[in-house]
Amino acid sequence: MTQERREKQLGRVARQATAVFADAEITAVLSADDGLIYASFPHLCRALGLDVESQRERVEEHTVLQEGLLPFELVSGTRVVTNWCLRSNLIALWLTLVPVKRLKPGRQQRIAHFQQKAADALDRLFGTGQGTGLPAEAREQALSMPGEASAYAEGLAIARLAEEQDLLHEQLGERMTALELVVDQRLSEAEGRLATLEARLMPREQISEEQAEQISDLIKQVAIALGQKLGGGNYFGTVYGQLYRRFGITSYKKLSQAQYPKAVAWLEQMRDRSSGTQVP
Repeated sequence: MTQERREKQLGRVARQATAVFADAEITAVLSADDGLIYASFPHLCRALGLDVESQRERVEEHTVLQEGLLPFELVSGTRVVTNWCLRSNLIALWLTLVPVKRLKPGRQQRIAHFQQKAADALDRLFGTGQGTGLPAEAREQALSMPGEASAYAEGLAIARLAEEQDLLHEQLGERMTALELVVDQRLSEAEGRLATLEARLMPREQISEEQAEQISDLIKQVAIALGQKLGGGNYFGTVYGQLYRRFGITSYKKLSQAQYPKAVAWLEQMRDRSSGTQVP
């Protein structure tokens, strides 16, 4: 049955409108193929609190009903949605197949109300009718309205264009995200190789006493600048702790020759930022 549904030809829309019936919005179309009125089947099911898929299976299993269930392209905002639609003059027959005995009285009454009145309400969207489609004269008049037909066609084209643009933007966003991930991965790999190379080529011996004194002096400058900026306090321990964590050491004297220039630059930057000095 699913395969049969997929092979049904897409219906052509002459006009589209929305009816407010029993506090529910139901989209309906006037078919350009047979001049009859079709109602969005998902809208009907939701208005009655019925499961769309199970009800569609029930309709497809019925010889008469399945002939009146066709797919149409409906305009919804800026999108075009393909919806299954049931011919309005078959709504009453469909609802006779819905088991209502186990439903609450309120639900039973609502289904009965749709069964009796929904088709007429949908017919009034496009002209007068008796729930069986438009009379021949009214049908011809509706199908020969070039202004409204062209307006619908224009709206359909705009909706399709907007949908295509949304899809294009989504695909572009996905490609950009994928590209960013690749760039990040390549950058991380390059940084890892650079660190390995530096570890091999740069001197590994520890800094000299003179260099250690310079590091100690810079630590004092940073701690004093922080204290002045924050209104007092001893920040020597804070600076030492940050230095040790950043360079993976337990004493500033254990900095390697490769780490020394980086440590100096980092401490000078912290000092200048804490004292408000503009770094070029």
